[in-house]
Amino acid sequence: MVREEVRMYSVPLEDGRVRELITWYVRALQRAVGTIWDSIEWRYDFKSYRRGRRGKVRVPILPKDSEFKRSLRDALMGENPYAKHWVDAVIRTAYGIMESWRKRYLRGRARKRKPRVRRRFARCKVTLMRVDYKRRLIRITLRPGESVEVSYANSWFSKRVEGWRVGEVILKDDRVLIPFKRVRIYAPERIIGWDCNELEITGFSPDIGFVHVDLRPLVSARITYQGKRSKRPRSRGEGF
Repeated sequence: MVREEVRMYSVPLEDGRVRELITWYVRALQRAVGTIWDSIEWRYDFKSYRRGRRGKVRVPILPKDSEFKRSLRDALMGENPYAKHWVDAVIRTAYGIMESWRKRYLRGRARKRKPRVRRRFARCKVTLMRVDYKRRLIRITLRPGESVEVSYANSWFSKRVEGWRVGEVILKDDRVLIPFKRVRIYAPERIIGWDCNELEITGFSPDIGFVHVDLRPLVSARITYQGKRSKRPRSRGEGF
């Protein structure tokens, strides 16, 4: 089996150029989110996405066609003083924000309101980075011919990430968040498969055979106590 492990560490960084980049990045990101929001197509779907809602539900469909993305990139590129790949990073982050909002909206956990970028950050693409693993140095391109260097050679965690690969870093006003990744292949000693439903859980392992757990007593107790709780009179201090 293959398992990917990820660790995130922070390295201090004080550079006015990075703060200027973040200021532009946040503005461009909010503009990209707004453009995607204005182009959402609302369709009716008869599936029940929200809890307690049945029947016809309005579902937001995000624009993902190549023509829209190209026009969005061209619009952001007109006010971009940095390397071109920073615009691609903005667009990808904007879609990530909108996809997250869409999932929460369909689950009833978010309102029909355009997301706002409230935190200052800039997510760097791998194409904007060059990592020197021997020197433990990350060179991040800002503009063509201009870059900023981030070293983790003397950091307290440097020995913990020996042999790990560096992922997409996140720039903050006073630090850099560096994700380290590695893939490990291992063979599990014991394997068991599970099948579950509302009333029972059944598992099977070549070593121990079948395992059966009856959930009906638990379900009955839950229904009983829910009924008792609904009949209990509320006190004056309880909420509605």
